[in-house]
Amino acid sequence: MKHISIIIYDGVLSTAVSNTASLLMSANESAMRKGIDIPFEIELIGVQNKTVPSHLPLQFCCPKMISEKFDTDVVIIPPMSMDLTDIDSLLAKNDVLIKWIKTKYHEKAQLISLCTGAYFLAESGLLDHMPATSHWGAMEDLQKRYPLIDFKPDHVVTYSKAIITGGGGFSSLNAMLYFIEQNSSKEISVELSKLYALDYGRTSQSIFNVFSGQRLHDDDQIHKAQSYIEKTFKTDITVEQIAGEVHMSRRNFIRRFKNATRLNPIEYIQRVKVEAAKKAFETGDANIADVTYSMGYNDLKTFRTVFKKITGLTPVDYRNKFKGQEISS
Repeated sequence: MKHISIIIYDGVLSTAVSNTASLLMSANESAMRKGIDIPFEIELIGVQNKTVPSHLPLQFCCPKMISEKFDTDVVIIPPMSMDLTDIDSLLAKNDVLIKWIKTKYHEKAQLISLCTGAYFLAESGLLDHMPATSHWGAMEDLQKRYPLIDFKPDHVVTYSKAIITGGGGFSSLNAMLYFIEQNSSKEISVELSKLYALDYGRTSQSIFNVFSGQRLHDDDQIHKAQSYIEKTFKTDITVEQIAGEVHMSRRNFIRRFKNATRLNPIEYIQRVKVEAAKKAFETGDANIADVTYSMGYNDLKTFRTVFKKITGLTPVDYRNKFKGQEISS
């Protein structure tokens, strides 16, 4: 039986804690029904206090705190409930937790971050030069803060050197399904995916990504170029045209644009076009051809290829999946 520590810090997202604990307890119950050994011992571990209030009308009561001495096999770091603008103060407040996580890792504990819980692992330095994922909405900030980490924005789960990271929101539960399969059985993991209506084996969260334009940089000319793209993307816009708008040579513009946004100008234009197309598909029975042409594409095949590369779905599949249910940022 593996001892699992679910970390409870001030500002933790309570629904993520309860969902994670429920999934692990369901794995234990499934094992009992099958007459096999219960795989997990689950404990809530407090950081600042044993009793931790949440943003919901409930509080967590933790049997232990990280200041106590105890052995554990797995440390799970749930996401935060607070706005990412407060991330600096949250990380500073949890400096002891970050050091404790490093200690447990060096004591051979497995680490799992769920969604924005990746900030704590990233801050510890344990993810440097390793693949990692998180919520797509936090990815730009994470990439800027921690350039040594090989972030995989489209991945639902990454696993390397005994560290698992999970994607955004409820998709992070796929990381828990992966963990359960590795530590109990595939049969139990598949059973739980059906019980909790989780998409077993899903590897990409790109269909949920709302592109908002990589603006976390200080290059004013590139900001101007981005604004120009976002105003004129429905035309057959060229890199030379944009470079001219900001009075740069093509070569210098491409270099500075990629340095600021992590995308080359063509990739940026494509993402802006696809984001607008997604909105069109989400809000009604948009005709694929009409949307294609309205985004400045003259070739349906090219648009389909670009759209699928970015979202993981064809335009038709995306429209059918999300029609009438807008995805908010």
